[in-house]
Amino acid sequence: MQGQFENHFNPEEIEKLAKTNKFVQRSSKLNGCTFLSLILFNSNSLHEQSLNDLTIALNKKHGIDISKQGLDDRFNEYAVQFLKGALENLLQQQLVEKISFRNCEEFRRILIKDSVCFQIDESLAEYYPGSGGSGSKANVRIQFEYDFLSGHIVDLSLNAFNEQDAKDSVLTLDVIHNGDLIVRDLAYMHLEALQGIVEKIADFLCRLNTQAKVYQEQDGTMIELDFPAIVKAMRKYNILQTEEMVFIGKNQELEVRLFIYLLPEAAYLERMRKANNTAKSKGRQLSKKFKARNALNLFITSAPEELISIETAWKIYTLRWQIELTFKVWKSLCKIDKVKKVKKDRLECYIWSKLLLIVLCWQVAWFTGMLLRRHYGKNLSYFKAFKTLMHDVIALEKIFIHSTLAAELYLVEFLILSSKKHLLEKKKGCENYSPEVLFRSLTILENGNLVAI
Repeated sequence: MQGQFENHFNPEEIEKLAKTNKFVQRSSKLNGCTFLSLILFNSNSLHEQSLNDLTIALNKKHGIDISKQGLDDRFNEYAVQFLKGALENLLQQQLVEKISFRNCEEFRRILIKDSVCFQIDESLAEYYPGSGGSGSKANVRIQFEYDFLSGHIVDLSLNAFNEQDAKDSVLTLDVIHNGDLIVRDLAYMHLEALQGIVEKIADFLCRLNTQAKVYQEQDGTMIELDFPAIVKAMRKYNILQTEEMVFIGKNQELEVRLFIYLLPEAAYLERMRKANNTAKSKGRQLSKKFKARNALNLFITSAPEELISIETAWKIYTLRWQIELTFKVWKSLCKIDKVKKVKKDRLECYIWSKLLLIVLCWQVAWFTGMLLRRHYGKNLSYFKAFKTLMHDVIALEKIFIHSTLAAELYLVEFLILSSKKHLLEKKKGCENYSPEVLFRSLTILENGNLVAI
């Protein structure tokens, strides 16, 4: 463990960061360390506490007497930059950056990305506009991407709701490297992003956009794929899955492998029930082509068969669901979406402090999970681990600001506790995948639960 948790937040570095970001410009009662302690390790209550409550906390914990107005003045653009800088520093020296406890010869990294949104007070709509119309007038969107093999976070950013995933997918192509597999929701995977991934000599796996036209080459001519005919043939001959080489794009410029899975009848009827209700509420009619595509699960990939087969594609795509469970932790345990009406800078300080605390807990949990897997052959429940960590912010403050030795002792204690109290429980009905199922001899789903949170 030694060396893994050294000097992430020692006081000297914090003060230097505070001065660099102009949060501290002259001698002040409220220095960088004290502000970080107040915001970061008090963040569980920030959505409830008033400025007066925070001044009382400062006085009781640090002996600092400051007025409400004086503290409010410190919630400014420099405070926001200071907290963002602290998060950037933490991400640059991630604890598990070079450590992976899953073997994967096929891909260098498996990058999973999604965004989480939540509503804020409409007074901030100028800075964080919402969806418009009858929707919320002000929302924030947090983009999150990490490597499933190592736990390394490659993107964590705060944006306005109207900065859509499709735009982000192009703006963040620079994080993709040769040999990566990109698994994202179809909202990110429009044609420009897919082409950008291929240009990076990486691969993607995603759902096919419901509106995308698909073509095949026949005798030198591009013919649009006939999904109603495909569904009819699959049902007639009891074909549950099939694969085709196809072209997508307005000018059929990108060649991909298309995986076609026929839905069970019950699942198809349920999907159609929802589609009919939506169409009825909007006064629309469902086309024959739409109904046919609704009977299928459709995925596309740029990877060759030796890397992703039709048998493994669906199981690999389910890795993306883990990020949804991550967001559940953020909301249910970290309460990142619980915000009240405050000025813009104070809101952003709250959000960045939450993200800082989340990354700290993520790193402790991932490191613990790695050790459990490596030395005990057991899987960690990240939900259980986060729950304990979020109730132990006093210990987190001590290990990340004051003492490397304290950090190492805490990690040992947390590992022992996790080996007894934070283990992933196998759920009834979950299939046990052998280590040979995915990527030839690789354990990716880990007992059918993926290392689920």
